[in-house]
Order: sequence, then C-alpha cells, then structure tokens
Amino acid sequence: MIDSRKNRLRRELRVLVERWLVPALIALLPWSLGFRVARRLARWPWFFRERVDATLAIAQRYGMVGDPTRFAAEQRLYHLVDHVDLFLLKWRSDRYLDRHFDIEGQWPEGQDPLIALSFHWGAGFWALRSLRRSGRRFAGLSVRTDPQSFAGHTLLHRYALLRNAEVVKTGAHELVYIGDGPRPMLRALQGGVGLLTSIDVPGVGGEVPVRLLDREAQLPSGMVKLAEKARVPIVFFAVWLDPATGRRKLRIREPLQVTDRAAAMAFAASHLDWMLRTAPAAWHFWAYADAFFRPTPADPTTLDVGDRQSA
Repeated sequence: MIDSRKNRLRRELRVLVERWLVPALIALLPWSLGFRVARRLARWPWFFRERVDATLAIAQRYGMVGDPTRFAAEQRLYHLVDHVDLFLLKWRSDRYLDRHFDIEGQWPEGQDPLIALSFHWGAGFWALRSLRRSGRRFAGLSVRTDPQSFAGHTLLHRYALLRNAEVVKTGAHELVYIGDGPRPMLRALQGGVGLLTSIDVPGVGGEVPVRLLDREAQLPSGMVKLAEKARVPIVFFAVWLDPATGRRKLRIREPLQVTDRAAAMAFAASHLDWMLRTAPAAWHFWAYADAFFRPTPADPTTLDVGDRQSA
C-alpha cells in the first residue's frame, strides 16, 4: 500500500512538472528566451524518460536514428514545446503566429467546411489558431476523457480536460467523440462545421495498405471515406520547429477532393513519410509503430512499450 502511494505520488509529481509547471513558466517568457530554457531542459534525461527511452528503442529498430543522444534530446524538446503551446494559446494573441511562424501554403478561401488532418508529429497546436483565423469553425475529434479511464492519474486527467477546452474555445464548437461513430461527424460537416484530427491512431478499423518509409504499412481510412461521402476537401497540415533556433514552421498542403480513395490514402502516406524523414524525433507515436508497419523477416522481436502518459 505504501509503495503504491509512493508510485502514484511520483507519477503525479512528474505530470505536475512536465505538463504544468515547467511549460507554464516557459510560456510566460519571451519566446526567444523560453525556447533557450526548453532546449537546455531537453538535454536532461529525467524529462519524459520512459516515453523517450521507449521511442528511441523502436525508432532505432526502424533505422530512423542517427545520433541517439540528439534524437532523444529533440524528442524531449518536442514533448515539452507541445505542452508549452497549450499555455501559449491561452495567453498569446494571433500576433504570435505572425512573429514566430514561417507559413507555407494557406487554408482554402471561403468558409466552407473541410477536414483538417495531420499526424501526432511536431507541435501542432498553433495550427488550430491558424485555421480559426481563416474564418472557419471546426470541431476537434477526441476520445472521451472520463475519470474512470484516468484512474490514479488526477493531474493528467485535468490536463487533458484543459487541452480539450482550448480546442473547443479555438474551434468555437464542442468536441465530436470518435466513439460515437461517423454520424455526428457527418452532421457537423453538413452544418458547416469543419473537423480536425490526426489519423495515425491504431486500432480504429478501416486500415488500408500504404507505402511508408520504403516499407509496407497501413493507415486508417475512415476520414478519407467521410470526406468522400460528405463531399468536402481534406487539407493536410504539419507544424514543426527548428531545434536550433525555435523558429516555427506551418505547412498547409493543397486541398484534396476525394474521388479516388486509394490515391487519397497514398497522398496521406506520402505526407506522413515526408514528416518522418524531415524530423523523425518529432513523431510522438513511435510507441505504436508496430501497429502501422507490417513486419518483415529482418525485423527483431516486437517490444512491448505501453505508456500511460501517451494518452
């Protein structure tokens, strides 16, 4: 019992430091100074230790790690900046986009609904503000954050609620829950509300074969099918940073009207492939890589790297 309480306290303390205190303090600083602090802290192996160690082992297995020390530091940096962005979104105006982002491409003109898609890569929270600035309302897709699924993780649950609340505020629409099926998503699109989500979520069904990192892989196709049925375009986007300077980058791809599902899925895979090759340490979902890539005879035994904090 005592050991159990100690372990819980350690977990809560880690979440308090990694997701609340340090990100909030960095967000209070001017970005040039805050990023220097974040980059220095990212060299400390204590931060996100279990997640980064697991990620490093798997990414090495897929041949995506050159310098392990640098890879680990960059992943810690992306984790930290992603949490900092929650507080930056709450406390900074749109001028932050103009000052600190290089933006390639633009959201389609007009206010017709679209499906904005990305992957759990980089630090993409500010894309929400960019999308909202285009004049569109959108609903973020989410799993339900009920207390039972966060039993023993009080601060992590509160953090998830705060993050979801910021998505609701920015999109000017309530969340749409993935577990409720496609009908609420379709109703939102038909009502003029866009959708925003990441599609590299394993086990949701509808996976189709694609080519990724010169390997056979599979990605969920549900959002592509929905876009085809609703006759709305898909817009892929990516947000990342220069690990040396902290300069942000937002890439908005050209709208994709789905008339050929296989071609649309190939486009999605090419977008993720570009992301992984551009900054492999920026993918937060390396722990689930084995759910996407089909095993080859040369692959070592799969590792079990479940991590509660990846929720």
